Amino acid sequence: MDEPAAESVWDHYDSTWLADFTGLSLTAAIEKAEAQGRPLRVLYPWSDMTLDLRPDRLNLHLDATGGLIEMSAG
Repeated sequence: MDEPAAESVWDHYDSTWLADFTGLSLTAAIEKAEAQGRPLRVLYPWSDMTLDLRPDRLNLHLDATGGLIEMSAG
């Protein structure tokens, strides 16, 4: 008999909100996240990052000069 697949927190989360941030500048993304009351995390290449799962959190990945590289949920 097959074992049921284990569920993860990511199986039930909706990341469609992330599309609203596509194409925004760093400043605009921060302002939008703050206006929505969305948790926000700014990550530089040398940043330590916790592994807590926050599907509603906006992660802003920056390069060493502070330029926006990527945005992600989590």
